[in-house]
Amino acid sequence: MIFKKIIPILLLFTLGTLFADEETSRKHYLHVSTNPSGADLYVGSSHPDFSKNPDYRIPAVIGLPLDKDQVLITLFRPDFKDTSIKVTLSPKDTSFLIVSLTPAFDEVLLEEQQADLRHRNRRNFGHRLLVTSIVPLAVSAIAAGIAAYEIDKADKCKKNIENTLITTGDNYRQDKKDFKEYRDNAKTAKKTALVSLVAGGLILSVGLFLSF
Repeated sequence: MIFKKIIPILLLFTLGTLFADEETSRKHYLHVSTNPSGADLYVGSSHPDFSKNPDYRIPAVIGLPLDKDQVLITLFRPDFKDTSIKVTLSPKDTSFLIVSLTPAFDEVLLEEQQADLRHRNRRNFGHRLLVTSIVPLAVSAIAAGIAAYEIDKADKCKKNIENTLITTGDNYRQDKKDFKEYRDNAKTAKKTALVSLVAGGLILSVGLFLSF
């Protein structure tokens, strides 16, 4: 009897959760385009940092929560005036906005726009360097592990050589040969680890500097 009462409650709870998730996953959609096209779109700020990558690239479709009836967008395109608009969304699921951008003739503004673009390019290049630095740093870590392995093998061969009473046998000669090989491999791995670490550190430092 208890199970017969619990099962319907669980079903109702599950269905309610599913409908709630469906409701929260639904969104307003704002389609934005400009004339001319190719502008950058920033959401939520009337004075965004144009040296940072935009939230969207025009033409764009912005997804917004259903309980949001307004959104502030800012459009940026070199050689045109920056445009901030507070958009009132349609009660329907989808709204459309077409903005005609105004050409800019202010030399100070045009130079500021180009400076922002140069800064953005430096930042993006810095981010790429940060990602690139993973490769030499990973190589350095692997090489350091190999060096430790080769050193351990060389030490074992050295102990065998020191403990061998018969120095004319094949095992003795093989241990000497292996010792030399392990030692040389360890030296090469250590050099690789050091060079890779320095290269990775330099790339990482430059990337961090350019990313700001």
